Amino acid sequence: MTTDSTAASRREGNQGEKLKNLLTCGGNTMDHYDRFVVVINKSQAGQLEYLQFLTKLKLFCVLDFDPNSATAGGVCHSYRQHRVANLHNPTQFQGETDVVVKNLNLYKQTSWVFCNGRHDLDLEPIKELDYKTWFKKACKDIEQLVTFICKPEVLLSGRTLVIFLLLSPVQSEKDPLFDTYNAFYKYKEGESIITICESESTFTKWRDLIQSKCESDITRQSICELTLSEVNGTVMALGPHNKSSERFLPSTDSSFLVLKQKDEDYMTALDILCQNQCENVYDETTTEFKEFKIKVEEEFFRGGKVKWWNFYFCEKRKAKPFIKRDKYDNLRKIIKSQKREGKNPCVLLNLFHHPGCGGTTLAMHVMWDLRKTFRCAVLKDHSLPYVEVALQVKKLMKLENEKSTPVLLLVDDSKEAENTKNLVKCIKAVVEDSREEESSLNSQVIVLNCVRSPNPKEQYQQCNTACQYITTSLTQKEQDDFEEKLQELKETHKKPENFYSFMIMKSNFDKKYIAEVVSHTLENIDTDTKEAKFFRFLALLNTHVAESDIALSLTEDFLGMKMIYWENDSVLDRMEPYSNLLIIDTVEDLGGYKGIRILGHSIASACLEEFDRSYHFTVSDITMEMLHCDLFFKTGVVKDNLMLSIQRMLIERPRKKDGDERETFSPLIEKIHNQQGRERIQDILVKASSRFFASASIPQALARYLYIKERDFNEAVIWAENAKKIKENPYTVDTIGQVYKSHLKQNMQNEKQIASNPDLFDTNLQLASKAIKAFQRAQELSNTEDESDNDSEDYPTKSYNIFGYVGEMEVSLTVVEMLSKLSFFDETDPMKRKYMQSYLKGRIPISSIPKTDSEIDNFFVEIIQNQERFLLDLKTQLKEIFEVFDCYFTYIKENETSIRGNSPGEYEARNRKKISDHFTKYMTLLCSSSEEIAKERKSNSKLNLNIEIEECRLYLEEKHADTFAGVLQHLDKDAKEMEKITEYYAFLQKYAANQKQKIKQKICYVLSNIILHLLNSKSVHVRSEKELIVLLKEILQDVGLKHPYPDPYYLALILLWPRPGAEDIDIRTHLNSIRNTSRGRLLFLFRKRSTVAHFYLGKQNGLARLVPKPKLDECFGHIARNVLAELWRSGDIFKKREIIDRLLRVRGTIELGEVFAIYGKQKISVRPAYLGGIRSGFSTEKVSFYIGFAIDGPLAYDIQYEN
Repeated sequence: MTTDSTAASRREGNQGEKLKNLLTCGGNTMDHYDRFVVVINKSQAGQLEYLQFLTKLKLFCVLDFDPNSATAGGVCHSYRQHRVANLHNPTQFQGETDVVVKNLNLYKQTSWVFCNGRHDLDLEPIKELDYKTWFKKACKDIEQLVTFICKPEVLLSGRTLVIFLLLSPVQSEKDPLFDTYNAFYKYKEGESIITICESESTFTKWRDLIQSKCESDITRQSICELTLSEVNGTVMALGPHNKSSERFLPSTDSSFLVLKQKDEDYMTALDILCQNQCENVYDETTTEFKEFKIKVEEEFFRGGKVKWWNFYFCEKRKAKPFIKRDKYDNLRKIIKSQKREGKNPCVLLNLFHHPGCGGTTLAMHVMWDLRKTFRCAVLKDHSLPYVEVALQVKKLMKLENEKSTPVLLLVDDSKEAENTKNLVKCIKAVVEDSREEESSLNSQVIVLNCVRSPNPKEQYQQCNTACQYITTSLTQKEQDDFEEKLQELKETHKKPENFYSFMIMKSNFDKKYIAEVVSHTLENIDTDTKEAKFFRFLALLNTHVAESDIALSLTEDFLGMKMIYWENDSVLDRMEPYSNLLIIDTVEDLGGYKGIRILGHSIASACLEEFDRSYHFTVSDITMEMLHCDLFFKTGVVKDNLMLSIQRMLIERPRKKDGDERETFSPLIEKIHNQQGRERIQDILVKASSRFFASASIPQALARYLYIKERDFNEAVIWAENAKKIKENPYTVDTIGQVYKSHLKQNMQNEKQIASNPDLFDTNLQLASKAIKAFQRAQELSNTEDESDNDSEDYPTKSYNIFGYVGEMEVSLTVVEMLSKLSFFDETDPMKRKYMQSYLKGRIPISSIPKTDSEIDNFFVEIIQNQERFLLDLKTQLKEIFEVFDCYFTYIKENETSIRGNSPGEYEARNRKKISDHFTKYMTLLCSSSEEIAKERKSNSKLNLNIEIEECRLYLEEKHADTFAGVLQHLDKDAKEMEKITEYYAFLQKYAANQKQKIKQKICYVLSNIILHLLNSKSVHVRSEKELIVLLKEILQDVGLKHPYPDPYYLALILLWPRPGAEDIDIRTHLNSIRNTSRGRLLFLFRKRSTVAHFYLGKQNGLARLVPKPKLDECFGHIARNVLAELWRSGDIFKKREIIDRLLRVRGTIELGEVFAIYGKQKISVRPAYLGGIRSGFSTEKVSFYIGFAIDGPLAYDIQYEN
């Protein structure tokens, strides 16, 4: 008598068809499941050759109970010969989900988890445990691993298949494999779990064990009558597949090579386009392929992202070619010319485009047509560090060949062009050493950067690098092409007039057409339904956040759809009548998921307008609805992604149209403010702060809104403090300072009231004190070494943050202005202004200042006495800030990526102008003028010496020459001014008040002499080189090796640098000192920016061997300033004859990645000036280079290898 299960097994006789159905859910291709999890035990001899099918599965992980699997003859070892697998142990899956995903490279590469020992480790092999020991020590780790795998935010339910592959029998319940099945069963209850084994007896035992424990018959989810060879063949036959299993890339000399799957696995950041892309994937004579073609075309014309298939279909026989946009030929010509004529190893080509106008499609069309000339790839993982992306690009460039093949890399829809500039710098650095002599004049990597822009034409006109633009405006030729395409579509597709994305382009982006489509769709709808509410949410998100979507799984939950299997069409059916405006895309981020969105930005925006016009749903109503939806704010990867989009919508501030500055608020907040004002904004941001309770940016945004728009400073401070409590960083603390500063500024508008109202004066001093404390704390946080948490969420910065200094400076000057309005400090009276200056320098107490004995003056005096400590610190603090800015603008390079395609120095130029204006005000209010000093000298002849000393100091301060950095700024100034500076320093040295002051003046005197010699060597004030060296040695004797600033050691560097053939002077001690001091006091300046050389080592003798950078710039007077700046930034300036003739090339070596200049027995460490200036591999090589002297040590420029 047969059992029920045996009968069931016999009824399902066609096991090959059954296996196919289990893997595909009734289809012909394995694209139903996003990921597979495989659990295997010990393999047997002869099985490996039939496990090739594992390499075809999109494996998330393999749980392997064979400790020898990674050794020769093991399953893991065999798999890794063809695919990449990272070898892990179960405990590595414990911790924060996102951290585990990132650290283990999950989704990108297969994780192979050794669940009971690993014997291939030479040093410390992990022993296999007997069951009893394994159950005690390791079973819990496996259960936690399974819990991790089954989290919905890790692998979506219904989209993952777990396969138990029994390669050897499981004899009893006391087997780790059985415990692992039970762990999965707790979460899946047998759904999406199948078993494969080739022995019916093995299966019977396995089935009975599970039935006994779980009371579940697994027969219908199992394959046991096929041999492993048949299983392998069945899986390998399933599509999508490549009959030749070979993908080709172009190579040198018109050849091509095969792209191995394993190599592709390593390049996780790149989606590689092969020259035979899409070929031999399907049997193109079948109905299945025809249906696939129609589906792919419909998705694209409706508004889906373009796929390589769309271009492939247009190359088939009888097919019409893909529509060429007007800018196609221009873009293609620029790319080819860059390849042919470009001199950099990596160049950037920006394509600015309106959202939804076909910019990405144009870029991919050009790339498709160049795939046989370039090795083409799309950057698909924007989360990886740029250096890692650069290494993968280099791998693609050098694949299977020592010679490089040019790479065309598409960076799709970058928000800002300068972000990609940083990527280009990294690629350039990494591939620089890979350039072959015969191709040294050709670009090896061209980065085609698609940049969404509200003003693409303006950005194109402002950009000074290679670029192109495309807008929402078609030429007549393009319009004719679209009309012709519509007629073709009518022959091959049903209702092509419903392909709205295509029709919008065909209408030349006619707003009236878009409005009519939307109005028709939203006519007479029931706005209370879940579907209507969900569609409103999408319209809001897709209008205000580029590339936003809501995960399909989350959509099902919102609509209350309980489904075992995921059918896209069922969601669209449920979303009627809105479905014609919706599309479902596969999102590659977060391991891959399907997301739903509105067809395009213009349609989403029109939907918002229609909801407002016809149903009175404002954007604020929809925003509040969304914030009240609990489902969207629970943890989970796809929900986290949606929460991030909602947060961006509320706080992300776009750039202003014409520069580096940001808008004050996000477009959504600005719109709601204009429509409904404060109350609604406050309601929204208060609710948002409760939803995003861990984010400081929401209360910070509310604080900014309250003080900027509403001038409600008291309420603004409360929210700014709330933001600081959540996360204290330079931005949250700066906001507190800005609130107090704005309050002070408003109070300062009535000047007469300041001088007559002591209470207001007292309030203002308190506001100023609080503001300065906040700005000082913000700058202190910005100066800390670890800045990983110091980025603003509404717009991260990559450059040094000086906002704290600027805020403190502005408030301090405001306080001095307040004082100057008081009757006894009246700025219009020179004597009273002198009293104020003396008081603030601490020379005269407030009680000794002449004033009337009025009640109001007494009140002011009392207030000043109460705030005396704060007031007497102002002058010193202001002076220190100006000295910091002297260092900032003198020692470090201008930001190379500050403006979108504009002059890189524009941002710094604006900063310089602001600081210069403040300095002028500082000198006017706090320092005596030369006329006043001359007048004082006449009236006080007994004090002539003191007055003369003061006059010299004031002159130096006024000319920014009272600091070492300030003197360095005079390299391109007038020689007569430099003579006066040198003369004054010679005088001041004699009357220094203390040793510290004397050393500082002596140091500046030596530097001023060097600069004066270079500007006018015949000046009577110039000391000889020998005299300066004697002075320098005295200074070095006085300061020792631990002076707080690098100034004396920098002088040692430029004056004592070895001379060829001369007696060696060992400067390495001074070099160590310069580096130690630069890492100390000035580290906060140098951490994010490179230093600049002020002198270069030339070919002449004496002081003339120091060549100032301004002198080198003079050689290129015929070159535009921005072009010259780019030559310096790229390093190409050192290839110019004008430089070669003037600078001395120094010989040296590279050892263990460090560069050394060789002078006799001296080996002096120098730092490469450009990232990537030396080859990787730590090879010891002879090199030569030019030397530049920066404040933190010598720099090596244009490093050339002797071999």
